[in-house]
Amino acid sequence: MGLLTVKEIAEMMDGSIIDGDPCITISDYSYNSKEGDSQTLFLPIVGENRDAHDFIADAQANGMIATLTERGRVEENTAGMTYIAVDSTKDAIQRLGMRYRMCFSPKCIGITGSVGKTTTKEMIAAALEGSKKIIKTEGNKNGQLGLPLMTLKLDENTEALILEMGVSIIGEMERLARIARPDIAVVTNIGFSHVGNFGSRENIRREKLGIINEMDENGILLLNGENELLSELIPGSPDRKEISSLGLYPKTVESLEKITILSYGFGEWCDFRAEQVKSDASGSSFTFRYKDTVFPVKLKVSGDHNILNAVAAIACAVLTGADTGEALKYLGQYEPLAMRGRIEKTANGVWLIDDSYNASPDSMKSGLWLLGSAVCEGRKIAMLADMLELGDYSEELHRLVGKYAAASGADIIICVGKQAAYIADEAARNCGKEIKSFDTREEAEQFLLEILVPGDCVLCKGSRGMKLDLTASLLRSAGGGEN
Repeated sequence: MGLLTVKEIAEMMDGSIIDGDPCITISDYSYNSKEGDSQTLFLPIVGENRDAHDFIADAQANGMIATLTERGRVEENTAGMTYIAVDSTKDAIQRLGMRYRMCFSPKCIGITGSVGKTTTKEMIAAALEGSKKIIKTEGNKNGQLGLPLMTLKLDENTEALILEMGVSIIGEMERLARIARPDIAVVTNIGFSHVGNFGSRENIRREKLGIINEMDENGILLLNGENELLSELIPGSPDRKEISSLGLYPKTVESLEKITILSYGFGEWCDFRAEQVKSDASGSSFTFRYKDTVFPVKLKVSGDHNILNAVAAIACAVLTGADTGEALKYLGQYEPLAMRGRIEKTANGVWLIDDSYNASPDSMKSGLWLLGSAVCEGRKIAMLADMLELGDYSEELHRLVGKYAAASGADIIICVGKQAAYIADEAARNCGKEIKSFDTREEAEQFLLEILVPGDCVLCKGSRGMKLDLTASLLRSAGGGEN
């Protein structure tokens, strides 16, 4: 992360220094008053439930030397703290992130989509890190507050900036695109995540595609050709439609007319594609093809969704001029992140598929496929919890997952939550497997622990708010934990 003086930061934020030393240098930024040091700028956000300006004194006590403020004044008991007055902390940090980003010229890859953003980001990073100096999104810094903190890590040596870009309400992507200004935009899919906020999948597509709105004529849009709503934009696709009929933002339509649209997938019409695909619980293999370039790929991860993520990653390596040999080497070593489909074995002999980070109909289907393909001595148990933020579509989509569950290789289906009861009901209509439904996670856990025997395989999958990560932790602690 580059060093900036308080004076430089104030100028880039359109703020003003109202107290303190304008010459001190800042190397880090924090929204948390407990996380910082003598070169950290505190960023107090005014939230719905509390105003972080009330914690400026705490930030100073924890070592921070400077702060933003929307209040236009110095707080009591903060002598020696340097203050930058701004109109809005959130707007100010976004202006800083945007303007600092424009001081450098790395190849920027932006990743968005309803599901798979983080895994695709990690795979792209793996494909590039062997031959390029990269910066990638850390943790959940993919939104309006986190994204600018990632652009502020740029320096003159950065060759590739790999940014996950997540939105949950209308209008967010416009801000993110102005900050990131991606050269390559990867859209993983258009599903149902946050459909309760957007109203329809078409509206989700319109918002996600705003990622290209700040591109110049050299920009590249890389689309998942296996997603029916994205294939409507792809030249050569059998689903191709007139762009004017898709209800996109006018600025997006304007951008689509000047940039290059490429695709990845399994179909012959996809620019980057996977052929001769083989996949089971132990890993995957396929042949990658782009024009006259053909080479074999082996992965430690399973499922069509991960193969598509890998194809997108190799495509980004090709498009950025990265060494493809190094890309294949590092991709071959990639393993799922925690809570994102990692398979492990506890000391008591129970296999655990921890896919508890979040859930949507598409990712539920992928998780159930992984469970079905797993090799284990015992039973296959799917513990499925509510998918949140689906609005009026909730019952319909939970019932859809129920059909997936009925067709999967699960021997026992355990559902958690009021919405997941629809999963149980629909699964019961479509199969004769053992199906249980519980209102609370604790009740489901008690039942699960009573029936588990060594050799069983358990999938934990649900929205983040349902906290099935605690169930996964319980299984690890009950068994001692062994990867």
